Amino acid sequence: MSYQISEINSALSCTQSADQQEKKIQALQYLEQFQKSIEAWEICLHVLSKHEPNNLQLQMFACQTLVNKVTYDLDQISTQLPSFKQKLFEFIAMYDEKIIVTQLNIALARFTIQYLEWRNPLIEIINILNGLPGKLLMFLKILPEETLDIKSTPLSQDEFESRTHELIDNIGEDVLKFLISCLDRIGTQGITASKIISCFASWCYEFPIEQVLQVTPLTNIVFQVLHTSYENDSDSFEAAVDCLCVLLRETRDVGNDTILRALYEQLMALQQKLLPINNISDWEAYEEVMDPLTRLFVEAGEAWCVFLAKNPTLFKPLVDVILILSCKNTDLDIVSYTFPFWFNLRQMLVLQRYAQQKKAYEDTFINLTNGLITRLHYPETVFDNREEEDKFKDFRYNIGDVLKSCAAVLGSTLALQQPYNLINEYLQKENPNIAWQPLEAALFAVRTMAHEVSHSENVVLPRLFKQLCVQPLTHPKLVYSTILVFSRYTEWTSKHHELLEMQLNYIFNGFEAGQSNHDLSVAASNALMYFCQDCSSLLVSYCGQLNDFIWKIEPSVDTYSMFEMCQGLSSVINDQDTSQIGSIFNAFISEHNKRFAVILQQFTQNPSSEDLSVKVADYIDLLYAILEHLTPKSEFPEPGFEEPLISTIGELVTKLINVLDTYAISNTVVVDRTMKFFRRVFEKYHLFTQPILPLVTEFVAKGYSSSGLGAYLWFSGSVIYVYGDDEYYPVDEQIKEAVWQFACQQCSTFFDNFKSMQTLDKFFEMVHDFFIMCNDLLMFFPKHLLNAPMFISSLIECDLESLPKLDNYEAYMTLIRFLDDMSSWGFETPPISVTSITEVPEVWRRNILEQMVSKNGCNIVTILINGLVTNFDSRAHQEIISLVVKIFRLATKNNNDDPSVCIQWLDVALSKMGTIEDNERNKLMVISNSLSQRDYRRARGNIKDFIDWYLRKHISSRMYS
Repeated sequence: MSYQISEINSALSCTQSADQQEKKIQALQYLEQFQKSIEAWEICLHVLSKHEPNNLQLQMFACQTLVNKVTYDLDQISTQLPSFKQKLFEFIAMYDEKIIVTQLNIALARFTIQYLEWRNPLIEIINILNGLPGKLLMFLKILPEETLDIKSTPLSQDEFESRTHELIDNIGEDVLKFLISCLDRIGTQGITASKIISCFASWCYEFPIEQVLQVTPLTNIVFQVLHTSYENDSDSFEAAVDCLCVLLRETRDVGNDTILRALYEQLMALQQKLLPINNISDWEAYEEVMDPLTRLFVEAGEAWCVFLAKNPTLFKPLVDVILILSCKNTDLDIVSYTFPFWFNLRQMLVLQRYAQQKKAYEDTFINLTNGLITRLHYPETVFDNREEEDKFKDFRYNIGDVLKSCAAVLGSTLALQQPYNLINEYLQKENPNIAWQPLEAALFAVRTMAHEVSHSENVVLPRLFKQLCVQPLTHPKLVYSTILVFSRYTEWTSKHHELLEMQLNYIFNGFEAGQSNHDLSVAASNALMYFCQDCSSLLVSYCGQLNDFIWKIEPSVDTYSMFEMCQGLSSVINDQDTSQIGSIFNAFISEHNKRFAVILQQFTQNPSSEDLSVKVADYIDLLYAILEHLTPKSEFPEPGFEEPLISTIGELVTKLINVLDTYAISNTVVVDRTMKFFRRVFEKYHLFTQPILPLVTEFVAKGYSSSGLGAYLWFSGSVIYVYGDDEYYPVDEQIKEAVWQFACQQCSTFFDNFKSMQTLDKFFEMVHDFFIMCNDLLMFFPKHLLNAPMFISSLIECDLESLPKLDNYEAYMTLIRFLDDMSSWGFETPPISVTSITEVPEVWRRNILEQMVSKNGCNIVTILINGLVTNFDSRAHQEIISLVVKIFRLATKNNNDDPSVCIQWLDVALSKMGTIEDNERNKLMVISNSLSQRDYRRARGNIKDFIDWYLRKHISSRMYS
């Protein structure tokens, strides 16, 4: 493809214009193709050789393209590197625009790192740019930054480390001397304070911090600029802030009190100059300066956290400055900078050895608590948009985390006393027109502190809860907040049962108010669930009333609220005596059946109705919810003992099977919820389900065969692991064999269905559910499965055929993990810990090696390697690379410890990936040495480095890299 400068210019203009999105995408694709082409070198050099002042956009794009070309495509001009080097020097000298010179220096830095044949490059660079010290400063700033990450080069780890040592370690002292020499020339030859300070910041990492801080001419210029340049030289001031942040961050591990004290005193003097706290009446006038000061003080606070905890006598003023910055700034983003500091300080102060020092910070954390509560106030006007509202809510939750830290430091009573004082003050006022925001903020604070409040706290909470119940609030926001407070303290209430009834009455009233306010209804149902769970033993005698109440309000609450209340009721039912639990459970089921029967009658008359299907499914979901906390009353079935609920549960299962078999065997939503309920029944009641096992497995096999719905397979897995786990459950051998036959039947049906799947990704749920079941089969029936080589072969072939076609992360990860689990049986040590298998039998290992290595090894490696650069998400890369190396381990061992077969497979895999340069291929093939030396961590690194580089070079967009 031939590229013209005019066309490139037009494409650039299009990306910045108001053209249609489709045209912009086409323009970006054109520019990306250009950046990857060989022609780009010549065109970019031509553009930059003509220093046309009105063509900055094209020149900037040419510079960015050169950076990309140097990063990824230097091999395209391997014979022209010396001449290209000279061009870079010419362009750096030619241009004065900062944005252009910066990009050219990045290109030069990356070129210097990669051009290994260029010996002593820095001597040449310094000699050439010495007459342009301003530009040399920019290059010296960029160089150490570019040596921080190997990802911007194609070099091996050894090459990169060697080159970095050559470029950086040997000239550090000279760079510092050069920077000092520039101080007297500020304002001449392009030298500015900001360039010197920025360069100094880049090189700070290359020396011990104690040595850096002793370079007083440079540290002095940093503080001098901070004191004098805020209003008249923003670039230098910002550079000084960044540099001091680096210096402070690097002092984390310094043990020299003298150094820290000196920095501390300079920092406090800077604060007094820029933010004279004691003389400020209008904090809004200082908002802009609070941003850099917040960065500096938080950096210092986090670096010196241990010293702050040890020595409050000296460092408390610094903490109090951060307190001011947390509470006085109205910019929420800036305030958020301080939050990690408070958590880190809390982590120190709660340690027993700092108990005395903690007392010194008591007033600080009291003031922080009260200051942050004011931050929680909702605005009096509505938010401009949803994004702004969500941002404010996130900010409130982050403040909640800080308030937890306050509670941990102050202790339960003192921390709660702060919002309680505000609540009490509010409740004393009788004016109905008082704004609700302050009280809501105080209630929110009480709620967020709950996690840190002791269950033995008996000073503030009893008074608060009584006041809230005796003086009920009327504003919906306040009722909502009160209910949420009660729901957060249900564990505390379980230890203070005298306050349970009044809180429950408040919540019941909330349901009445909730008929006109959905949020109140949701909050009340959520609270009732937690009360039932955490106070279940206290509510045993009220179970009947709770059941009646839940079904009474059922018509007025939403489905999710009903689900939560049934989950809560499940806890109370489970705490009943064995003699009572059956009747209590049956009472719930009786009420459920009355309402379910009405919906079922409508559904049977119109089974294709989506609305009725959802209603049927929702009622089935309530059965799932009521089993949430129910457990069998004995560990296993015993002669003479009948599990009190299993008879009723069996009737429910039978009833649902009849409904599905007659009306809904292929109804996705009804089948999904039913299988979800069945799975919970088998998980909860395991061997107690034996009486209904034949009925259920027969129906599930029929259901899957008739419909092909993956939910049937998903449930099948629960049967497999309940009746396959004979290590934990006393499973009868005949039953286990019957379950194996059931699993084989399901697999056979799947293989038949799989052949007819046209667009596999549309059926990813079925494939996903099948391999979830197969993982259970491999875990609990290894003896059966690993002795069936044809079965293993079918599973692997199905897995490998599916992997390249799946885009759903959970689906393909399940398939990958199945291959990983299967391959683990190829080693001598079993991948599962069971008493019956201490060593993998030879015949099992032979079957795995034959099917996964000899027969399918090349295909597995090819599909996985190519998937890493196509459809597999980066989250999956670590597991996939580990699987590849595991296959290589098996193959090497199976080939008399010779990894050559692995190299052959990699060659096949790479042949499917398009153009790969010889040097890139060779760097991957050194994996042969890693495998020979059994250095599997390094082998994984070889593959990871290659894949990361391939993605950056060939797949990822280069436009903004």
